[in-house]
Amino acid sequence: MKVVLIVPNFDTYVITPQLGVMYLSSYLKSNGIEAVIIDALRDNLKYNQIIDKVEKEKPDFVGIHCLSSFFKQVCDITKLLKERNYKVYIGGVHATFSPYTTLKESGCDYVMCGEGETPLLKLCKNNFVNNNIQGVYSLSDLKDDSHQINGCPILKAEVIENLDELPFPDWEQCPPDSYPQAPHAVVAKNYPIGIITTSRGCPFRCAFCSSHNFYKGVRFRSIENVITEIKWQIEKFKIKELQFIDDNLTLKKSYALELCRRMQEENIKIDWTPINGIRADSLDDEVAVAMKDAGCYLVDFGIEAVNKDILKRIKKGETIETITNAINCANKAGMITIGNFIFGLPGETKETIQEAIDYAVNSKLDRAGFFALNVLPGSDIANELKTKGVEIKGDSLFSTPDLLVCDLTSRQIEKYIQKAYWKFYFRPRILFNMLKSIPPKQYKYFIKCLIKYNIFKFW
Repeated sequence: MKVVLIVPNFDTYVITPQLGVMYLSSYLKSNGIEAVIIDALRDNLKYNQIIDKVEKEKPDFVGIHCLSSFFKQVCDITKLLKERNYKVYIGGVHATFSPYTTLKESGCDYVMCGEGETPLLKLCKNNFVNNNIQGVYSLSDLKDDSHQINGCPILKAEVIENLDELPFPDWEQCPPDSYPQAPHAVVAKNYPIGIITTSRGCPFRCAFCSSHNFYKGVRFRSIENVITEIKWQIEKFKIKELQFIDDNLTLKKSYALELCRRMQEENIKIDWTPINGIRADSLDDEVAVAMKDAGCYLVDFGIEAVNKDILKRIKKGETIETITNAINCANKAGMITIGNFIFGLPGETKETIQEAIDYAVNSKLDRAGFFALNVLPGSDIANELKTKGVEIKGDSLFSTPDLLVCDLTSRQIEKYIQKAYWKFYFRPRILFNMLKSIPPKQYKYFIKCLIKYNIFKFW
């Protein structure tokens, strides 16, 4: 049995290994099934090149990783594969929350809802026949977008409760040094970069995010398991930087402190960052100092908004005072700070956006990201809109709003994003430090990011 797993190519300035696909590959291999990853994003492959690679492998069936931002590309690839009589399944966040639409528009055989390891293995063992495998559905099961079968809610796949049972991701097929210098957060310190997660899930219910609806609670790997993988990545793949992509690395204070302590105890010398962002209310002086001492050089905060009414509407559960305190803690510890803001949230006005811009400029943040709200399938905002008959696509890539949930126009939001970047970065200290931190090989992707957000257009 052989399975090909495809990461589609699409227009983005972030090109990094897809950890979910790598976990699927290693899990299949550990169960005696051959798995081949085709990372079309990394290799910048066109459709015909992807198909050629698939045909050379002669797989029993093909899986495609799908996020909303590249759903069109997934559909295009699927149709080409189906023309050649390949069996195809689509998995990922988009397929989980838009299963009927994914099946109908792509023409794939199955969608997988939820985490993929368990259902994919069962499908392989059953020779790609769905014998009531939980989380696996076809058009014979789903008749519309109601997310129901015979009046009952569809179920996501069974999960592996003990994450230590999972083999490490398949880095052999996706070696860190095979990726261009186009990392998360646009700029990194050292290369090659390793990626790791210590947990799955998030207990918070931010209205713009789908994580709490995708995962089953929060599950942590053991510290020992994480430390072993870090050492393995350093020794075998010679990584020079490590990026943690947990929803919130510092969610559990005792866990974060123990991880940092063990990294020092094991004499792990590597620059690292929780690049997916952490909540401000999970960082205090003790945690910040421990992170810095263990090698963390940058902290990314998901701030989203500073207006208290908007923070309440999006169920952020934080205050501007908490956010400011966390930034100060990170700065005192000697770490670079990044704050990310979302424009166009429910209740947004010109005044609340200006409030966010003023806060960013007057704060002690070293870097900032300003993004348009992308209504993600599976988020509470998306679910509310669906009850009103609004189609959710989630494919704007955060540079322009895909749906409006406030009284501003798309153009107004885009112009405020441009203004925010100009106001924040075109200050001598901030601009000098930012330019100084960019390695020459990153210029191409950095400029692509600037173009994506229309930074060269004047306010």
